[in-house]
Amino acid sequence: MKRKPNFNQLPVIMKRIVLMIVFMFLLFNSVQPVHAQETTSDEKEYHFSGIITATNNGISVIPSFSLGKPALMFELSVGGEKLSFDPQLRFSMKGKPWSFVFWWRYHLVDNDKFGIRVGAHPAFMFVDLSYEKEGRAIESIEARRFLAGEIAPSFTISDKISFKPYLLMGHGFDEGVKNSLYFTLITSISDLGITDKIRFGMVPQVFFLKMDENHGYYFASSFSLSHNDFPVSLSSMFNYKINSQIASKDFLWNISLVYTFDNTFKRL
Repeated sequence: MKRKPNFNQLPVIMKRIVLMIVFMFLLFNSVQPVHAQETTSDEKEYHFSGIITATNNGISVIPSFSLGKPALMFELSVGGEKLSFDPQLRFSMKGKPWSFVFWWRYHLVDNDKFGIRVGAHPAFMFVDLSYEKEGRAIESIEARRFLAGEIAPSFTISDKISFKPYLLMGHGFDEGVKNSLYFTLITSISDLGITDKIRFGMVPQVFFLKMDENHGYYFASSFSLSHNDFPVSLSSMFNYKINSQIASKDFLWNISLVYTFDNTFKRL
């Protein structure tokens, strides 16, 4: 029988990861923000930013898949003007890991009208397993390994509208899907003022997904409601299956509370 990994220490590891995230957040929030007039040409600026999301249904980067239960997600970014490290850590509300994605991203072009970003990551997707050992039912978690790369151009139409084609290609090393391709056409409509302080935004997309020999077409959209002077916003997302051979739900949705922070600092 195949030897199963021992995850007895997993709750301790998860607690350490969450404590590390909290420590990094407090550390970088204690750094005095850098203002443009205080920075000389020889000083390099860096950022530490992130989004912490609590949701009733964790929806994946590919919107046709979800955890199917409440989730807590950390999306962090630290780096300079061109290169950044963007880890994404997702858990169920009970503390079980869902996925860890460790992005490295590089901005090839970034100006007012056009930008292009490339990125690559190793990732670990966690699945629940049940098996018998010496007549006893055992439940454990298995980490499945992936590598992926992205190409993300962006075209700015106006100060409120941008168009963002996006290509993500992945390869799995363990049991399950070996090769995947996700291509989407995204329109970002942001900063629609309901009042002077309250803002509304939406991000509709149509996408094609191929997983090994199966493929499908989908429509998804996210919505956000935020206040200019408050870091917590309300968001929602849905995904609708148009036509697909891939096993997934015909319709997914969620509602989320989102905390956003963004700090700029300089290396001494």
